[in-house]
Amino acid sequence: MQRIEPDIQQLFTRIKEDDKEAFNCLFRLKYESLLFFAKSYLGETGKAGEVVSDLFVWLWMNHERIGDIGSPEIYLFKSVKNRCLNALRDSSKVVPLDEQPITEQSLADSNPLSRMEHKELSARLHALIENLPDQQKQVFKMIKESGLSARQTAKILHLSHRTVKTHLYKAVKKLEEEITLYLGYSPRKKQMKKMMAVLW
Repeated sequence: MQRIEPDIQQLFTRIKEDDKEAFNCLFRLKYESLLFFAKSYLGETGKAGEVVSDLFVWLWMNHERIGDIGSPEIYLFKSVKNRCLNALRDSSKVVPLDEQPITEQSLADSNPLSRMEHKELSARLHALIENLPDQQKQVFKMIKESGLSARQTAKILHLSHRTVKTHLYKAVKKLEEEITLYLGYSPRKKQMKKMMAVLW
């Protein structure tokens, strides 16, 4: 008989209401996968365990102040990622990811779209993302928004690496097609990639 896992969104809601059992359930449910993820950055089980444990401690200590979170699972992995990057910086190790934020000014300097066009197109893109099939949307967000690799995403979702790549390909293809329709013309492939990269 297949085991039914608790709904993480419901667990977060209960945690915000001071439900210790929900917190314990979340810990049991996500600790191992978060540990694996942290280890992929830090390389050491001990340090990875500290990062994940610290996150859960912080989560419980601040549970009453946690706002509405659209995707708790992505939130957890993104939080672990940020803590790992901070740990790497603190130990003077080189961080292999570009952490520079995309600002409105940098967007205006590097992209032919005006700020108004960017805001409209960005809003359209986010609406399109939300309308993707559930698994495509989840894969897309984990890779493009949370910065997970395809292999990390596959491990977390218990999917094959090939399946994750297929979901990502279909999601990106669908979004590019919809953006082309929205713009009323088909940008060159290089321009489309640059535009999509800035928008998400």
